[in-house]
Amino acid sequence: MSAEAHAAGAAPEQEQGPVLAPAPAGDPRVLVAEGLEAVLPSGAGVGPWSGEIRAGEQVLLLGPSGSGKSTLLRVLAGAIPSHQRGRVTGTVRLFDGTAGDPADGMSGGTAGGPDDGTAGGAADGVAEGAGVIDPVAGGVLATAPVLGHLGQDPVDGVCLPLIADDVALPLESACTPPERIGPRVHEVLSAMGVGELAHRSAATLSGGQLQRASLAAAIAARPRLLLLDEPTAMLDAEGVAAVRGAVDAATDQTGCALLLVEHRLDEWAGERGLDGLPARTVALDRSGRVLADGPTREVLTAHGRALREQGCWLPREIEERIGGSWPAEPAGSAEPAGSAAFVPSASATPRSEVLLHLRDATLGPPGPSGRGEGAVLAGADLEIRAGSLLAVVGRNGAGKSTLLGALSRLDPLRAGTLEGAAAGLVLQRPESQFVADTVEDELSASGASHDVRGAMLERLDLADHASQSPYRLSGGQQRRLSLGAMLLADRPVLLADEPGYGLDRAAHEAVLALLREAADAGRGVVMTTHDLRSLEVADEVVVIADGRLVGPLAPAALLADNALLRRAGLRVAGRSGPHLREDTETEREGSSAPARTDGSLTPGMGTTRSERSSGAGTPCSERPRSAPADQPAPRTALDPPALPRAPLARRDPTVLLGLLTALSIVCITLTDPAPLLVLYALLAAGTMLGLRLGPLALARAQAPFVLFAAGVFMVNVLSRPGHEPWPDLPVRVTSEGIVLGAALALRALVIGLGAVAVVRASDPGRTMTSLRTHARLPARIALALLAGQRLLEDLPRRWTTITRAHRLRRPPSADGIPARLGPRAMARCAFALLVDAIRSSTRIAFALESRGLGTGERTQWRTAALTRADGALVVGVVLAVGAVLVLAG
Repeated sequence: MSAEAHAAGAAPEQEQGPVLAPAPAGDPRVLVAEGLEAVLPSGAGVGPWSGEIRAGEQVLLLGPSGSGKSTLLRVLAGAIPSHQRGRVTGTVRLFDGTAGDPADGMSGGTAGGPDDGTAGGAADGVAEGAGVIDPVAGGVLATAPVLGHLGQDPVDGVCLPLIADDVALPLESACTPPERIGPRVHEVLSAMGVGELAHRSAATLSGGQLQRASLAAAIAARPRLLLLDEPTAMLDAEGVAAVRGAVDAATDQTGCALLLVEHRLDEWAGERGLDGLPARTVALDRSGRVLADGPTREVLTAHGRALREQGCWLPREIEERIGGSWPAEPAGSAEPAGSAAFVPSASATPRSEVLLHLRDATLGPPGPSGRGEGAVLAGADLEIRAGSLLAVVGRNGAGKSTLLGALSRLDPLRAGTLEGAAAGLVLQRPESQFVADTVEDELSASGASHDVRGAMLERLDLADHASQSPYRLSGGQQRRLSLGAMLLADRPVLLADEPGYGLDRAAHEAVLALLREAADAGRGVVMTTHDLRSLEVADEVVVIADGRLVGPLAPAALLADNALLRRAGLRVAGRSGPHLREDTETEREGSSAPARTDGSLTPGMGTTRSERSSGAGTPCSERPRSAPADQPAPRTALDPPALPRAPLARRDPTVLLGLLTALSIVCITLTDPAPLLVLYALLAAGTMLGLRLGPLALARAQAPFVLFAAGVFMVNVLSRPGHEPWPDLPVRVTSEGIVLGAALALRALVIGLGAVAVVRASDPGRTMTSLRTHARLPARIALALLAGQRLLEDLPRRWTTITRAHRLRRPPSADGIPARLGPRAMARCAFALLVDAIRSSTRIAFALESRGLGTGERTQWRTAALTRADGALVVGVVLAVGAVLVLAG
């Protein structure tokens, strides 16, 4: 929508403060908007929209890509204009709820269980029973007490290094009593099927796991309104069911309202079809205007055809009603509806030679071998044939991306052989593969001629964006551009990792059409997917299940095999087929999840609300398996963090920092090398014993300080005036220079060694917890530093992704191995990493504020207690240093 169109008749910009007139007592409204409209600097916008959302109401926000769905959610969350430039007109108000029963200790509108002390009202720092919040004027921090938000990018949705700490953050902001935070964190993580990941680093998790953890943080503090932007985009069927079950439980138990943006409507609805979707739908047209707002069945029935023509996914029932099969038949049986670009029958292209052959291979991510990582394949045999499109399916973490990494020769095989032609790979995040500044230059980088580039721009429907930066394209346009650039590279084999991820119908069909045409042109094409809709263009399907490849199979054979669909994560166990009861009972017996006795979120995953009320259904999230006898059970949020084994690493970080500061002051006052040498020897011995380090490891850790100390020593020896003990030397060396240089060098070594010991003994999380407890470090500073560490921990993974993507854009070697990068290419990768880090830092800052991280009052979940061992360490260090000083004096 143009800026001019939005400006016409626009209301004046809002100037109200974050708290408006008092809300009527007992008001069930959560959100009220009047003429709400947002226009971004690009001219795209959404609205105007007038309406309200009430407590417990679920609303589906539906529209094609680029219609402004995410923009509307960011306005309601307070991110526009506080975090993103844009002009907002009209009014929008959030209600924090009315006072509840004093016995609850909660605000009535943000109902919460009396046992956890979470949610609402005065506890959140908003006036109880009277707060009306203006998101536009108040920003993200103003909306945080009453609103939970989940964005599209799960990588930046988790803003702290440890998952449990990230989920606890909004609970601390809500002033939840510390003893109630752990059980609540465990409850919501278990509801998402990731309870065993509580103490895992966010940098080690997959996109699907991060998405679940982000949603757990969004619902942890029982907000009054949940804003979910495609919460299932990266999840398999079990993940979708777990998320849907947790959201339903949150709305059932707390009266929380829901505003949902979702493309995968059938997966979200489950077996109930239209009745499983939110009861109300707000539909947007491509320009961002409100097409309809009303009961879901009525809106989709009346406007389904128009929405489909504009590129929206629709439920199967509506598709069949307006004319079309759903899901479409596999390739070769019918032309997919709505896209004339598809080649209707793959059988028109005869099978030909094998282009790539994987034999008896063991595959896994870089690192030590073993199935413990959960993404390793063994005994893999696969043939990629010319003219064939092969789909690879499997649950999250099964190894789909690992297989493509091996086929592209980016990752070496752990065993077996790979023979055949070079392969091009399109990654899940297409922006990581961009190597040029404009769309046309991006295609030019593949070596295509001007005429070929022009034809591809027309084919990709990007001719009007030829001079635009590829980073400013929509997600669907970026996916098409990345795929088109790889097609122009003219590799015999084309690999695509989740090509339909996060796309609306029009973009999804355009991408699949390109893949189908590539296969029909004689290439071997392989795509990974967890979406049944993508199988419509495939000739064959391979299933990854239990670390093995099953198939190839005809798509129709897979669709008819419920057991294999469940193993592939494409269908939820216990939800379909004639043996529902038997499947469910078997799963209950094999599950280690505790039975529900307290109305928590955990039970009922994957069931609809009516099924749970009747006692049907069973949890279908990723259930924790019983640990083998020789392995400890996974740690949950109910367990304290594991302490390291090294004695010094068990000491309180504030104590260690204090000792290091005191030792540094002592060293600065000393000018005699002898006591400094003794202190260095004692500190080195204590560090090796306390951290269980060998001499070689200690020497490597100290190498930078040794070089610095050597430089200091040489400068003083050669430049200090005084007595020359060796006048015949070609350079002047003085006694005073030797003494002072040795003292300064030993100072650097002692302080450097102390710093090495403290860094090796303290992890950032424990350090910030200790400083908050003992040094009263403000939470905003401590948690912001941890968020910075979260980004730093993720930089190696981002760097690897970017360099791998850029290698794929260069011509491969004669044996098909992607080319190495030269200095200029590495410099461009470094710039791309910088840009990516800056963009991520802004999203992490938004996530921190959306969890309520401000300057207001908050509780602290984990604290650090000083022990007798800490006291003994202090006494021992003081006595040792004192003895050295006395002897030196």
